[in-house]
Amino acid sequence: MRLGLAILALAGCAGRALPQSAAVDAFDRLKALAGTWEADSPAGGKLTDTIVLVSKGTAIEETIGIPAENEVSLYARDAGKIVMTHYCALTASGNQPRLEAPVKAAGQDEFVFSFVSATNLAPGDTHMHRVVLRLKDAGHFSEDWTMREKGKDKVFTLDFVRTKSGA
Repeated sequence: MRLGLAILALAGCAGRALPQSAAVDAFDRLKALAGTWEADSPAGGKLTDTIVLVSKGTAIEETIGIPAENEVSLYARDAGKIVMTHYCALTASGNQPRLEAPVKAAGQDEFVFSFVSATNLAPGDTHMHRVVLRLKDAGHFSEDWTMREKGKDKVFTLDFVRTKSGA
C-alpha cells in the first residue's frame, strides 16, 4: 500500500514538472524566430519585424514597423506559460497590454496570447486584446492581432517571411 502511495506521489510531482519543461521547449521554439522578417502591412507597404534575444536569452524582443514608426513586444517564460508585454504605437495613449499564452505541449506551433491587464489604459481605450502566433516553418510565421476598440474586436493578420539577411 505504501509503495502504491509513493508511486502516486512521484507521478503527481512528475506531472507538475511537465509544464515547466514544456514551457522551456515552447519558449525555445519562439527563440528560433530571432532574425529579420517582412510582411505586407494591412495599411499598404511592407513591415519589418526584427526579433532579438535579450537578457542572456531569457527574453525575446520583437520590433514591428518601419524605421520611423514601430512598436515593441517583449516575451518571457513564466512557469507553464509565456508572457508578453506589448508597447503599442497604434493607440494615442501608447498603452502596454500584458498577455499570456498557456503552454499546452512542448512542440506546439500555435501560441494564443490573451489579455490579462495593462498599464496606461483607461476604461474603454483601444488596445491589443489578443495575439495568435503560428509557427509555420523555418522561413514563415504569422500573427493574428486583435485590437479592441469601443468594445468591438478587429483582427488583422501579418504573414511574415524571413529575409535573406535575417537568416
